[in-house]
Amino acid sequence: MAIQEHSPLKLEPWNDLNGKVVMVTGASAGLGREFCLDLARAGCKIIAAARRTSRLQSLCDEINELDFSVLSSALASPISPTGAVESRRAVAVELDVCGNGKSIEESVRKAWDYFGFIDTLVNNAGFRECKQFN
Repeated sequence: MAIQEHSPLKLEPWNDLNGKVVMVTGASAGLGREFCLDLARAGCKIIAAARRTSRLQSLCDEINELDFSVLSSALASPISPTGAVESRRAVAVELDVCGNGKSIEESVRKAWDYFGFIDTLVNNAGFRECKQFN
């Protein structure tokens, strides 16, 4: 029996993500925050979603202050839900992944409405159920 060689999976290089809209859950701290920063530096438009909106706003402010002049012109300015042209690359959306379906749907709709679409979801948020140990 011959042993077959498997080629490694090819992942999309970060530089090919320029202009993509990425929603990251659990974005207020830890890996989620780092995903947002790295993806923004790669040219992505970021929808930062989490429960702690004050931390999200701080993250979005940091991303929106990054120098995007060195990036490709593919980063066209997004249109806000009000129809105004926006220069922001990151927006904050309050989202509790443990919430009810209706509240989650409303949060995703807000995110969708801001940029008009979402290319990718980084489902980073986690939760744990605490039970008493007997």
